[in-house]
Amino acid sequence: MRLTRLATRCGLPLLAKELIEQAARKRTYVVRVVYAALLFVTAFLFFYETLKVGAASPLAVLGRGRDLLEYLLLLQFAGVYFFMPAMTCGVLTHEKERASLQLLFLTRLGPWTILFEKLTSRLIPMVGFLLLSLPLLAFAYTLGGISPAFLASGVWLLVLAVIQMGTLALACSAFFRTTVGAFIWSYILALVMFFGPALGWLLIYSLTGLQIENVAGNWVGLGDTAEVIGAPLFGLIFMEIDLRMPSASLAPFILHSVLVLGTSAVCLVLARVFIVRRAFVPPGNAVLSVFKGLDKVFLRLNDNPVTRGRTFVGDAAALPEDEPVAWRETAKRSLGKAQYLLRVFIAIELPTAAICVMTIFAAESAEPLSILLAPVGVVALLMISAQAASLIAGERSHQTLDVLCTTPLWGREIIRQKFRSVRRLMLVLLVPFLTIFLFECSMKWRMPSPYASMPWFREFDLPLYLTCSLLSVGVYLPMFAWFSLYIGLLVKTQPRAIVGALGGILAWCVAPLVFVALPLAIMLNPPHLSGFGFVLLLSPASIMAFNETNDWQSVANLPWVAVILNFAAYGMILMGLRRLCYSHVDRLLGRLDVEEAYEIWRARPEIQVWLAEK
Repeated sequence: MRLTRLATRCGLPLLAKELIEQAARKRTYVVRVVYAALLFVTAFLFFYETLKVGAASPLAVLGRGRDLLEYLLLLQFAGVYFFMPAMTCGVLTHEKERASLQLLFLTRLGPWTILFEKLTSRLIPMVGFLLLSLPLLAFAYTLGGISPAFLASGVWLLVLAVIQMGTLALACSAFFRTTVGAFIWSYILALVMFFGPALGWLLIYSLTGLQIENVAGNWVGLGDTAEVIGAPLFGLIFMEIDLRMPSASLAPFILHSVLVLGTSAVCLVLARVFIVRRAFVPPGNAVLSVFKGLDKVFLRLNDNPVTRGRTFVGDAAALPEDEPVAWRETAKRSLGKAQYLLRVFIAIELPTAAICVMTIFAAESAEPLSILLAPVGVVALLMISAQAASLIAGERSHQTLDVLCTTPLWGREIIRQKFRSVRRLMLVLLVPFLTIFLFECSMKWRMPSPYASMPWFREFDLPLYLTCSLLSVGVYLPMFAWFSLYIGLLVKTQPRAIVGALGGILAWCVAPLVFVALPLAIMLNPPHLSGFGFVLLLSPASIMAFNETNDWQSVANLPWVAVILNFAAYGMILMGLRRLCYSHVDRLLGRLDVEEAYEIWRARPEIQVWLAEK
C-alpha cells in the first residue's frame, strides 16, 4: 500500500492502478507464497550438501558462504528467466483484448509514460520476489567467504536480467494483439538472444577458421573464456566467469552491462513504435497473415517461364465429406494447412541442417549437436503445447464452442478430429530431430573420443542411441500434446491454458529432480550408488541426458533396461492421458455425458417411445 500511495503522490496513476489491481487479486499472494516455498525448499536441498560437514565440526562450515550464494544466485536467475516474461507479456495485450488501450491514449499520459509505468508495475513484483531471498543471503553471508565484489556483481547481474527480460516481453506485448502470441515469442526471442551469438560464431568459424578464443583474448583479455562473446547477453554465463576466475577484470562485466542495457533500450524504442502503430490492429491471426504475405511473394516469383506457376503443395480445400471438424482444422487453420506446414518445416529444418553441417567441419566432437537439441526441443514443445492447449480453450475464447457442441458428433469424435492438426504438426517437427540424430550418429560412430581414458567411459552404442532418441520424440511429443489438450479442456481461457500447459510440463520435468531425486541423494551416501539413476527417470528429461552424454553408470550400466522401463512407463501415461481426455470430454465441454444420457433414457419411457417412432 505504501508503494501505491507513493506512486499516486508522484503523479503515476497508471502504476498506482496496476499495483492496486495486483493487490486485490488472490492469485498474487498465492504465486508469492508458492515462489517463496519453492525457493526456500530448493535452497535447503542445495545447502544441505554444503552444510553437512558442520555435523562433525561447526567451524568447518566457515568460509562456505560463497558456495551457498552461488546456489542462491542460480535459483534467482532461473526464476527471472522463467517468470519475468510470463509476468510482463500481458501488460499491453490485456488492454488490447479488453479494448481499453484506446482509452489510455485519451488521457494525458503519453506513450512513453504508459510504457514506463506498465514496465515498473511488473519490475516491482519481480524485485519483491528477489527480496524474498534476503534471509538466505544473510545466512550465507554470516558463514563468510563472500567478497563484496562478488556480492555486488551477482546483484548487478540479477538486476540486468530483470530489466532485460522485462523490456523484451514489453516489446512483444506492444507488437502482438493477443497474450498468447506475446507469451510464446517472448521465450523464443529470449532463446535467440542467448544462443544466437554462439551459433553465429560457429558459422564464422566454419567459413573463416577464426577461433572465438582468439577474439576473446584480443578484445577483453580473457583467452580461455570464450563465453564472453559467445553468449554476451546471457547473465548466468558471467556469474560462472566470476566464480571460475575471481580475479577477472571488469571488462567482461562492462561489456555485458553495455550490451544488455543497449538491447533493453532498443526493446523500449520498439515498444514505443509498436504501442501506437499496433494499438488498433483488428482481430486476426498473425501467423496466418505472415503466411499469406509469403504466399504473395512466392506466387510472384513462381510466375516465370521455367516454373509456369506450378505449385508443389496447392491450397486445395474442397468441402468435407464425412469429417467436418478435421477439415476445418486442416484446411482453415494456419498450422493445419499443408502449404503452411511446409513453410514451418523449411524455417526450422534449413537452419538445423546448416548448423549440423557446420558442426561436422568446425567442431571436434558432437557436443554442439547435443546442445542444439535444447533450442529445437523448446521450440517444438512451445508450438505443440500451444497448438494442443488451444484446440478447445481457443474455441471458448472465440465463443465458438457452443456452435461446435451442437454438431451431431460425440465429444470423443470432436477431439479425435481436432487433434489431427496437432498430429500433422508433430510429423513436421519430427524431421529436425531426425536430422540432428543422424548427424550426431555420423560423428559419434567409430570415432575416437577424448574421454576414452576415463574409467567411466563407455563405447558409443548406435542401436541404443537411435532407439532411445526415436522413442523420446515418438512418445514424449504426443504425451505432452495430450497433456496440454487436457489442460485446455479444464481451463476456460486460451492464455491460461497455454501458460498452464507449459508450466505443468516444466514442473513435470523439474519437480521430480528437485523434490524426489535430490532428497534421496542427500539421504543416500554416496548418492552415486549403482542404480540411483532409475530414480532420475521420474523426470522425462533424464533419459535424454543419459543418452546424449552416454553416461549409463548411474543406472547400474543397464541402458536397455532403463530405456525399456522408461518408455514403457511413459507410454502407459500417454495412453492414460488420451483415455482421460476421451472419457471426460463431454462433461468438460458442458455436454451431456454418455452414461448420464443412458440413465435418463432408461428412466424416461416416453423418450424411448419417441426415439422408436423417429
